[in-house]
Amino acid sequence: MRSKSLILAALLALLLAFATSFIALAHTSIEVGPYTVEVGWVDEPPLVGSKNAVFISIVAKADGKPVEGVNTLEVTISTGGKDRKLDVRPLSEDQPGQYAADFIPTRRGVYTVKLSGKIESTDVNNKVDIEEAVDAGGLQFPEPLPDIQTVNQAVSRVEAAANNANTAATIGIGVGVVGVLLGGLALIRGGRSK
Repeated sequence: MRSKSLILAALLALLLAFATSFIALAHTSIEVGPYTVEVGWVDEPPLVGSKNAVFISIVAKADGKPVEGVNTLEVTISTGGKDRKLDVRPLSEDQPGQYAADFIPTRRGVYTVKLSGKIESTDVNNKVDIEEAVDAGGLQFPEPLPDIQTVNQAVSRVEAAANNANTAATIGIGVGVVGVLLGGLALIRGGRSK
């Protein structure tokens, strides 16, 4: 009986360790001088069209203490050949050394975070790819909403069809006016021949 309890406890500990390491895989740790910097998303999984933020945690390698001197740290997010500089703010008052840079991902795919500037007096110039932003459809209930790209494509098709219909209508009106003029001319000529 005691050995079954020990085996069960060991399995639970192993499962907990595995689950914890799996969750940590979503963030990437890099070394920047005397610091360990962890970068990822604040909310996971990152969903296209939903407010999120780049998560940044900075601790000293020597003692693991959080670092708060990041006034000149700059965060730039990029994907699909487009870049945007983000404002960095403390994640919360009770989580020193953790920061967020808010934005709404509008495109599926992997985003690259560029860290530049300084952490305290240490120069920073690093790029980190963070987890892929995905469509929210798999989590939406009861009906999934179309993603932004699908809506934009549908709007473009409707605009093209409207433009084609407008062109056809203009041509039709022009042909109708010519027909009325020719008919009026034929009536006038027909009246003179009597």
